[in-house]
Amino acid sequence: MSATEHNKAANGAFTLLDQPEFVAQLADVAQATGKSPAQADKHARKCLREIAATPRESWLAPAARLARFVYTRSYEPELDINVEALEQLRELSQDHLLLFLWSHKSHMDSFVFLLSLYENRFKPLPLVFAGINMNFFGFGALARRVGAIFLRRSFQDDPVYKLVFRHYIDYLIRNRLPLTWSIEGTRSRTGKLSPPRLGILNWVLEACEREQMHDVKLVPVAIAFDRIAEIDDYVALQQGLPKRKESLRWFFDFIVGMKEPYGKIYVRFAEPVGVNDLPGAGADTNPEVGPSLATRLAFEVCTRIEQITPIKSADVLAMVLLGANGRALSKREIFLQAKEIADLVKEKALPLASGFSLEDEEQVDAAVLSMRSARLVKTFDGGSTPVYYIANDQQLAAAYYRNTITHYFLAAALGEIALAMSAGDATLAGESELRERVEKLRDLFKFEFFFLPREAFWQAVHTDLSARYPQWQQSSPSISKQLRRRPPRFGHAILRSIAEAYQVVATSLHSLNDAASEDDRTFTRELLSRGQEMLLRRQISSASAISSDLFATGLQLAGHRHLNDATQAGLQARRTAFLQETTEVLQAIELLQTSYDYAWFGPDNVAQELPVSYSA
Repeated sequence: MSATEHNKAANGAFTLLDQPEFVAQLADVAQATGKSPAQADKHARKCLREIAATPRESWLAPAARLARFVYTRSYEPELDINVEALEQLRELSQDHLLLFLWSHKSHMDSFVFLLSLYENRFKPLPLVFAGINMNFFGFGALARRVGAIFLRRSFQDDPVYKLVFRHYIDYLIRNRLPLTWSIEGTRSRTGKLSPPRLGILNWVLEACEREQMHDVKLVPVAIAFDRIAEIDDYVALQQGLPKRKESLRWFFDFIVGMKEPYGKIYVRFAEPVGVNDLPGAGADTNPEVGPSLATRLAFEVCTRIEQITPIKSADVLAMVLLGANGRALSKREIFLQAKEIADLVKEKALPLASGFSLEDEEQVDAAVLSMRSARLVKTFDGGSTPVYYIANDQQLAAAYYRNTITHYFLAAALGEIALAMSAGDATLAGESELRERVEKLRDLFKFEFFFLPREAFWQAVHTDLSARYPQWQQSSPSISKQLRRRPPRFGHAILRSIAEAYQVVATSLHSLNDAASEDDRTFTRELLSRGQEMLLRRQISSASAISSDLFATGLQLAGHRHLNDATQAGLQARRTAFLQETTEVLQAIELLQTSYDYAWFGPDNVAQELPVSYSA
């Protein structure tokens, strides 16, 4: 389909309101809701005007110039794109309907994604689903003419809107109009890929089924930034401050505020997944027999997004500096630790950003200087040698960058923690015991990460652990000695903040005895206060643990385990068990931290007592 035919088809959607099938169904809805046919028709037309894109070919060039003007105020002009994958998609689009699903890191994601297609002459451009909050004066009309479909956040209580939306989606699929949206539904405020929102995907898959459209491919797209323009907003939101409402003034302030150089923007297209490509795609998807097709497709898309997310120098350095847990590091110490991780990255052939370079001390020094310019890292040079550290007020911001790559090291991190949990055993932990501990850790963090299938994940854990600690199944040397000889790299560095956030949740729930907490929003405010208290009392050690987003997943886990259901017997016993579980994990993480300190800084620089009083 040519771009002109594409626009004509998209703009023809308004004829669907006059189709006999729609008119008949609208009459049924009107009768059920007590509306007259005229009232229902008027409301339906209003809904479609609110929803429908009205793309115009003539608007693309000026919209592209505006988008380029916005992002080049702070970012490098040339988008970093894996063009070879895009060329393959161009060929694939000749015979398949493409649905592009991208990660959501910034307000600029949709801009740069569409630009990556437009500037590479990829036609037709997909229509993009956007939240109705972006349909503000001065922007909504432009976005609609570039192909934006504006959706309400919720419309379950408006049956006319639901009917219009369903028929509109059917129309788009029937006319083979490519579509795009964020698989996360909202911007990630922690840097990790958020759980997929299935709403739009369900609607689209149901439309494909109704229209018998089976040659459909989902294209995972990773969008990454050297620096995030909205990082201060994300930190404020995690600290419980209200979200700023989008408006023309907000948009203007956003543009004006982009003054500093933020580096590159990366757009990576992954291998597409077909609607019928997954095992059992045509089988019964009743939730009682397994996850729905939409769920499995969404998780596959998210996994593929993670697998192509480029690793940047600042991400690794943030991991190294946060892993020191408040201890300042010299340039030499930063270099040695960063290079070790960089060597592992290259050994595993993980995807790298084009500017990734941690080969020598000069390159690491330049990357640290860039982080200092971004106010992520502070320095003290009044002593014998300059040292660098991340202050408490920048830990959430630094954690954001670290979190963009933690999935690559998740198997190694859980393996290290499981090994540390075995250090105090009277008898050596064998493979089965270690695997059981890994499974429990996987269950604890199940709402935080996209895990590989169990067997594949265990093999990854076993491979990473055996490469780092080849003697872990031998009685001599002891596990503690092995950890001190080769310092752990990931368990303490990437999972402490999550485990400490869960400790805050577990402690707060336990203090309620058998009573239920208030609603999650109110309880989260209490968790933010409790977390600050625990940080000041050294009951936790990481300021990045005090995050409303981490508390939200902690509460999700608590809900999954029925830890807030006062109607069930044994509530306090389950809460006690949860608190004990988080405490044991944190004690293992603290052993990793002590082993890290011992290996890097020597026995004289390791605290004789635990610096944090983790206890149940």
